[in-house]
Amino acid sequence: MSASASTPRVRRTQALYALVVLACALSDGRALGGDAGLLAQAVGFVLVASGTLWRLWSSVFVAGRKDVEVVVDGPYARCRHPLYFGTLLAGLGLGLTTRSVVLTAAVTAALSIAVLRAIGREERWLEARHGQAWRDYRARVPALLPRWQRPATPASRQVNLPVFRKAFLDAGSVLGLWLLLVLIDALRPHGWWPVPFALP
Repeated sequence: MSASASTPRVRRTQALYALVVLACALSDGRALGGDAGLLAQAVGFVLVASGTLWRLWSSVFVAGRKDVEVVVDGPYARCRHPLYFGTLLAGLGLGLTTRSVVLTAAVTAALSIAVLRAIGREERWLEARHGQAWRDYRARVPALLPRWQRPATPASRQVNLPVFRKAFLDAGSVLGLWLLLVLIDALRPHGWWPVPFALP
């Protein structure tokens, strides 16, 4: 799919993350406090880092190729939509970083709905674009949850650098969001701004 076709989805994801940051800043009453809260933020970091690294690795294989061929190697041998799987991992990590059960559930649910809708649109487009090659690939590889066996990886891969640079900046921005959420969580109890509602 073209980069412009994904722009509305990217903008909606950015808007969701902006709402999470705002809700984290303006709410208190976290269900996960003390050691449980620290553990939630640590696990959140692991998930955010894993999700963004998985997305970067997937981008090496698909950047600039999806329009011209069915990508079937690397992470695409494990699942058909590894980029979306990475998005869900990172989103769950950001939710846990807020230490709020409500925000974690809301982020995970909203991203899951968005990802499933995007997968449906993308698979229709890929079938129309690639026909039987796509249908054969779809029949043997799961959609979202990666298979655990390690596929053969080519020794080299030609990468579309402008597309990969965009993926790299996207990964960096999600890690930056994790840091911002931790910073907000550390500063909020000091009363530097009003916190008008509680959100467990």
